[in-house]
Amino acid sequence: MARGWGRSEEDLGAEKEHAREAAEKSAARPSRARAEDLSRRRSLELSLARIEDLLANTENPDRRRALETAKAELRERLDSLEPPATRS
Repeated sequence: MARGWGRSEEDLGAEKEHAREAAEKSAARPSRARAEDLSRRRSLELSLARIEDLLANTENPDRRRALETAKAELRERLDSLEPPATRS
């Protein structure tokens, strides 16, 4: 074989290293479904925090009842989601 046409040992090693790094990155990244679940959970948590803030500043009894109802519904929805994965 003519010089320069074949793959050298260095090229093969670099390709293997690149493939290994790509596999590690894809394994560390959450799946699309997992990312959607985390996004949904975060959205509910932010909504709940907003309602709790509104409750702290609301004196109108009708408005407070409506906020309490919304808070209970958000807590139910949040509890129905899978718990977030713990990092080890």
